[in-house]
Amino acid sequence: MIVSYDYGHGCGADRGAEGYLNEEKVIREYGPVVVEKLKKLGHTLYDCTPPADLNLTLAQSLAYRVNKANSYNSQLHLCMHVNAFKTDTATGCEVEYASNSGKAYADRIYPEIASALGVQVHGEGSIYRPDLYVLKYTSMVAILIEPFFCDTKADCDKYNAEKLATAIVKGITGIDTSAQTNAVTQPIAQTAPTYEETVPTGPNIWQIPGTPFYIELRADGDMAIHLDRGNYLTLRKGGAPEVYYNNNKGQGGSKRLF
Repeated sequence: MIVSYDYGHGCGADRGAEGYLNEEKVIREYGPVVVEKLKKLGHTLYDCTPPADLNLTLAQSLAYRVNKANSYNSQLHLCMHVNAFKTDTATGCEVEYASNSGKAYADRIYPEIASALGVQVHGEGSIYRPDLYVLKYTSMVAILIEPFFCDTKADCDKYNAEKLATAIVKGITGIDTSAQTNAVTQPIAQTAPTYEETVPTGPNIWQIPGTPFYIELRADGDMAIHLDRGNYLTLRKGGAPEVYYNNNKGQGGSKRLF
């Protein structure tokens, strides 16, 4: 399975919550463990987190994540966060979704988190949030994980990155990775997603006359110069350019130029 993901907040004006624990720090502790566990099970993972050195607005940060995820044509997008409300007021875990397929994942993940960490379930556990930007505008199934409240001491005292990551992966795959001490897994081939070989249309697309090439104004304010949908150069103000390459036969990738 192709899985895209982003670690919440962490750049420019898009900052996480501060409580007994710092949200951005916690996400970047448990998130990589989730990613590595899924990779070891043979899944293909793509990071859609904006680089920390980009001075993005909140809207640009959210758009960056969505644009990246959609470009990879993944089957599942994981948006990793930590909850916050008022000091020592709210407690428990929840997983937010915007589609029936997302709810199916949420329904499996939140009980695993509650059991693994020993925290309560917040609300119904699976929370319908079609208004959230990343859940609303990603083209694949997407969920946003809120495993506990970083401004509630009782929750923070139960936080354990390994247990949390194991619970999330078990909810996604049904496999308990904590028990796989000597297990050997057969990796799935790391293939790049395929794409339609057509020129998209819209007010943000300008095709170069007499060619199949086009220029795209992206939702985050960046400009992309396209050979086609899978091969393009992205230019951004104040950030390093990125090149994306794909032969539409399962081989491709991306690279920051400097």
